Amino acid sequence: MKQIKEHFEAEAKEFDEVIIRLIPYYNQMVRALVDAIHFDTKQPIRVMDLGCGTGTIAKAISDKFPNATIDCLDLASNMIEMAKLKLASHKNTRFIV
Repeated sequence: MKQIKEHFEAEAKEFDEVIIRLIPYYNQMVRALVDAIHFDTKQPIRVMDLGCGTGTIAKAISDKFPNATIDCLDLASNMIEMAKLKLASHKNTRFIV
C-alpha cells in the first residue's frame, strides 16, 4: 500500500493528462458512467467516490446533479488536493484522505 500511495502522490499533478493517454475513450467512459445514474437531476442524492483521484468523476456527477452531496475518498493527499481544486464550486463536497 505504501508504494501505491507514493506512486499516486507523485503522479497527482500529471494524472489527468496521463489517464487520457493511457485509457482510450476515457472521457466517454466517464460520461457513460454518469449517464447510468438514473435519478432526477434536481434530487439531493448522496455519492461516495472511492479512490476519487483528481475528482474527474465526482466533478461530472456534480455537473449533472448540482444538489448532490459528494464524499471523495482517496489514499493520496495530493490527489485530494487536485480534486478540491476541480470541485471548488460544488459546496456539498467532503474530502477524506
